[in-house]
Amino acid sequence: MEPSEAELIARCQAGDRAAMERLYQVHAGWVMAYLRRCGFGPADVDDLAQDVFVRLMKSLHTFDPRRGALVPWLATVARNVARRCWRGRPSPDHLDPEMAEAVLAAAEDAAARPETREELRALRGCIEALPPDLARLVRLRYVEGMTTRGIADAARLPEATVRLRLDEARTLLEECLKSKGVGE
Repeated sequence: MEPSEAELIARCQAGDRAAMERLYQVHAGWVMAYLRRCGFGPADVDDLAQDVFVRLMKSLHTFDPRRGALVPWLATVARNVARRCWRGRPSPDHLDPEMAEAVLAAAEDAAARPETREELRALRGCIEALPPDLARLVRLRYVEGMTTRGIADAARLPEATVRLRLDEARTLLEECLKSKGVGE
């Protein structure tokens, strides 16, 4: 049985290396996807993701799950690591620091819009309405950012089956969202 997030965090705070590895496995995919969306190349994404998790482990003792979930806290760590990189290493391979700040601000503004929050709420509801096996695959792919191969390994399924089930899930999600008036 998979430990809860609170149990995993408590074990990490106690120095359990296996729990730290599991925390990385659970969250690295979406952290890397976020860093890619910020405009960083593959080599930088790997380095920056490592930096995010090193900083997370160094400061995890200050995290209190009663004050909020880990994901927003970790997202803040990732955003700060990305900002430090933009400010400290401007080069042709990276976004211009001012442009990066503008992109990040636009993304944050979009997320704060009421209609975006409503769309996200509808999407969460539609994901929860999926059969559990499909919902798990959707979370692995789109929340954790795992590849089809990675999902196949984690779910112990053939890659073709993963692709078919993700396609089925996308169709069901599209129908559900349309029924809720989203995306029309």
